[in-house]
Amino acid sequence: MKRSLAGFLLCLPLLVFLALAFLVPLAHLVPESLHLTPGLLAPSPPASSASTAAISAANFRRAVAGEGFRAFANSVLLSAAVAIVSLVICLPAAWMLARHRFPGQGLLRTVLALPLTFSGVIVGFLAILVLGRIGLLPALLGLLTGKRLLAGSAYTLAGLAASYVYFEVPRAVLTLEAALRRLNPELEDAAATLGATPIQSLLRISLPQLRPAMVSTLAVTFAASMGSFGVALVLARQLTVVPLEIYTQYTGFLDTGYAAALCLILAVVTLAANMLLRKSSGSGEWMYG
Repeated sequence: MKRSLAGFLLCLPLLVFLALAFLVPLAHLVPESLHLTPGLLAPSPPASSASTAAISAANFRRAVAGEGFRAFANSVLLSAAVAIVSLVICLPAAWMLARHRFPGQGLLRTVLALPLTFSGVIVGFLAILVLGRIGLLPALLGLLTGKRLLAGSAYTLAGLAASYVYFEVPRAVLTLEAALRRLNPELEDAAATLGATPIQSLLRISLPQLRPAMVSTLAVTFAASMGSFGVALVLARQLTVVPLEIYTQYTGFLDTGYAAALCLILAVVTLAANMLLRKSSGSGEWMYG
């Protein structure tokens, strides 16, 4: 009992901080989203009716069935693709880091963790330097083929997705490596002595044990991509995503009610996706790096 009370008291400052960081914005967003807040170019309501504004779900209808639907569809599809690609390309690297020792391992881990030190805006500018209209890769391809292939691809959907993946690599690698270190290698050795091939051992022994970690990786990278703003701010030209739409509506059109509704729905979608992934993992624990 005393130990439980001591643990609660130790966590209390963090719990208070998290409660304030969540409840205070929520107390502002919910009333704001339930009122029809005029945009910058919309006519203002009469002063006599300003204090008696009726509650309306119009902002939410705009978000889920109107102009915001495309932004949510883009965000969900892009984030899901980024999460899957991050898992696929980071699993071999995490396996090597967790199971083998080789020269330059520390340098490789540093390079893989490097995107954690960058903001989304910096990642966007790096993508422009590599895949922009006068980027490094188009210039090299121009020297080799005579054509500036991939010029401007940083501003396409593929370029945006590649930048998102670069931003998510450290999260995926750290989560998977931590889980791989927890696996018991004796199970694989036992399977090998019973005649199992490396592929059979991977499919029947290792991957089933890694399932919670892989689902956690999908959840972490999906949630981070859904809320990513800096990369989209720099690169998004052909499509819009929800964080960019929120920024545009709030700063460009002063449509705070619609922006608040987008914020709330974004939080609900991300939380629901995480809960569904956690339920599907078959484990009550998340494995984070």
